[in-house]
Order: sequence, then C-alpha cells, then structure tokens
Amino acid sequence: MHVLSLLNSRLHDLFDCQMRLSFLCKSILRSGCARLRGASNATTLFIFLITTCECFSDSPFATRVVSYVAGTGAAAGHRNPQTALGEPSRTTGTASAPETVTPFQPAWMTNQIVSIGAGGSLTLELGQPAIDSPNNPFGVDLIVFSNAFFSDVSGGGGSPGYCFSEGGVIDVSNDGATWFEIPGAQADGPMPTMGFIDAGPFDSVPGSLTSNFRKPMNPAITLSNLQDLDYVDVINAYDGSGGGVGVDLASVGLNQAHFVRIRQPIGATTSPEIDAVMVVQAVIFGDLDGSGVVDSADIGGLLAEFGKSNSPADLNHSGTVDSADLGSLLGAIGNE
Repeated sequence: MHVLSLLNSRLHDLFDCQMRLSFLCKSILRSGCARLRGASNATTLFIFLITTCECFSDSPFATRVVSYVAGTGAAAGHRNPQTALGEPSRTTGTASAPETVTPFQPAWMTNQIVSIGAGGSLTLELGQPAIDSPNNPFGVDLIVFSNAFFSDVSGGGGSPGYCFSEGGVIDVSNDGATWFEIPGAQADGPMPTMGFIDAGPFDSVPGSLTSNFRKPMNPAITLSNLQDLDYVDVINAYDGSGGGVGVDLASVGLNQAHFVRIRQPIGATTSPEIDAVMVVQAVIFGDLDGSGVVDSADIGGLLAEFGKSNSPADLNHSGTVDSADLGSLLGAIGNE
C-alpha cells in the first residue's frame, strides 16, 4: 500500500505539472508567440519532461535515504529504510484483513514503516526544503509520522487513553553535515496518524475525505486535551490534519532544512518506527491550488468557481465568488 500511496502522489504531481504547462503555453500563445503553434512533438515532449522533473524534485516528502543503521533491537522485518520515502500510509493490513489508518490503528506492515533500534539512525533527504516561514501554521515547518497510536478507553468507540509511542530523537540539517537536535520532540510520539476524516476509529474500509498530511495539528493540543473525548471530538481536534509530530526550525535557529535524521540513543529499550516525513504547506492568501505561489493557475481556479457559494475561492468571505475576489487575487499575484 505504501508503494501505491507514493505512486498516487507522483501521479498527482504529474497532473499538476501538466496543468501548469497548459497555463504557460496558453499565456504565451495569447501573447502572440505563434512559433509555439508549430512546435514539433519533440519540442513539446522536451518541455513536458523538464517541467515534470522539476515538479518531482520539489516533492514535499523524503525522496532519498542518505543512510540507515538499524541499531540494537530494531523490529525484525521492519528494516527497509525505503519505506520512509513518500507520503504517510492511509491504509494498512493485509488483503484479507484491511485496516484504515487512524489514531487507534497505525500503519504496521513491513513495506510501510522502518524501525530504529538503540544506537541506530535513519537519515533522509527532503524533495524540497522545509522552510521556517511565517506563513506556516502554528510555526510548524516539518512533520514526522510514525506508528504511534492511542489506547481506546471506550471499548471500541475511539476515546483516547494512553499513547503508545517509542521515542526517538529528531535532528535537522541544511547541509547534511551540521546537525541540530529538536528540543522536546520525540519522533515516534503524539499525535498518531489519521488517514481519513470520515472513517471510524477501527474501520477496515477507507473513508472518502482524506486528511491533509502537510497541515500540522495545533501544538497547543496535547494528549491530555484528547483523553476521554469521543471520536467525533477527536476528529474535530485534528481539524483536517493528518497528525504527526511537528518540528519548528526556529527552535534551533535554522531558516531551512534539507535533511532529517531520526536516531535512538544507545541504551534505549524501545525502537521507534517511522512512516514518513512531510514539509508543511504554507498558508498563502490567494494560493488556491497550494502550489506555494499565487499565479495564473490560481486565477484559472477562481474563474472556474465564479458565481459559486461555499467555495475556497470566496477570498473575502462574502458568500459568493465574484469580481471582488478576483480583484483581491490579482493584487496577490506573485506572493509566495
């Protein structure tokens, strides 16, 4: 399932690239550059491939394993570091016994998580750097996903009790040589992953509304705030986020980080299991498609929503997407 998740993410990137290329070509053609009208298929393919490669290199998750040392006590069968690449898992289990990933049902398959024993470490390179940006929600710049999970004190209803977690130190680096330890963070710890916001705590069938793995939870919400809540309130507390452990680069004085390292100190008696790391998506006014910049694609998106109500393109919250929203968006062009 982890491979399918990565493939789906890459296909989404590919579609996004095609859309951006389409807008670019149309803009140029309308400006009178007729030479593109007669461009050969080879030229078109070249432009397409260049754009696609740029998009893949900007993936908001880990794209390369720099190094992996299993350490002492790493879980047997969970020693493939490649499983930490790509997005976190939304489903787990076997074909005969599928499970939806929830805060009570974590990813556990050998092709989904990698274990780090005492004295071990996992070093990953991000497809795009995590940036200490004022536009990042709650000041969180990076999210680490593990297979931590809650105990259920309600007998099946999904009411958190204890959080089963196994620690792990989080280090970040911009150059892969100088490292900074994130204070007070444990890689395999609260908050557990939530794959869907419309699935039950122990469902086997995935929901239809996915959580946002690039949206951090409010760090002010702790385990004690969730204990004994019913599952609807737990979902509300996640507020669309996929959970995970938030990392604030400002806590170590870094402006950006290209590398993440998870390690377990010598002598530890637990072994953290890591699913993925994700770069937080900045909240930028007018960036309707979440590309990180307000551009022509966002104008196209707004025009497609023109006249509609209850739309994210209703930038001034008047109730309808109208000319006022278009004016606001035009004023934000180029913001990133």
